[in-house]
Amino acid sequence: MYSVVIVDDNKIAVTAIARSTHWENFQCEVTGVAYDGIAGLELIHKECPDIVIIDIQMPGFNGLDIIEKLNQQKQDTQFIIISGYSHFEYAQKAIRYGVSDFLLKPIMTDELEQALKKAVDTLSRNKEREEEEETDSLEGKVQSIRSNREEYSKLVFNAIDYVERNIQRNISLSDICEELLISTSYFSKCFKKETGVGFSNYVTMVKMINAKILLKNPQNRVNEVSRMLGYSDYSYFFQVFKKCFGFAPSDIKQYSK
Repeated sequence: MYSVVIVDDNKIAVTAIARSTHWENFQCEVTGVAYDGIAGLELIHKECPDIVIIDIQMPGFNGLDIIEKLNQQKQDTQFIIISGYSHFEYAQKAIRYGVSDFLLKPIMTDELEQALKKAVDTLSRNKEREEEEETDSLEGKVQSIRSNREEYSKLVFNAIDYVERNIQRNISLSDICEELLISTSYFSKCFKKETGVGFSNYVTMVKMINAKILLKNPQNRVNEVSRMLGYSDYSYFFQVFKKCFGFAPSDIKQYSK
């Protein structure tokens, strides 16, 4: 659910917006309201909402002041301005601050809901883009290590090869050190120094990339993929996958289009 905060010194307007809008249709819920700029800014800092519906003219800080302060803090929030004034300078500032929509009072429910849909769509696209960047970063790191392994020491080269050959197993630090006849402390320092990634993290990264590939095959069930990669505890596999990619293994079709 997307969280929404409403800030307006007109309590009747706040109540009308809160009650008349079909929030659930947009996967939204109102998590707080405030009736002046100072309380509004405190509420936004406290709730960190996804969407703020805010009036311009209020006691304390006006709406544009609040948006400017939050933009300086790089807070990822969508703003919908509501105002009884159609001054051109307000609209100019709103555009400059990247405001999602500018609505004139009295606010009609369908207008607000269109603005809400636009804000939600933007949040959804931003989230997908961030997840893609995280995925690209993860896969890029692994690819870089794989492609540069000829430049690493024989110890690290053999470790990378071992992971590739045993990806279906539960690979531990003690396993690899027993295989390579080396102490765990020495091996850990060498692997991290040469690749820039801890060995256990590298194993997880490789397994998650393989999981993503396997899950794209509709014949592979999530719990089967978990076992195929050496995870006996499905809930742990689920948590690791979601932490790496930002979405659940079962959502792979939606996020891999």
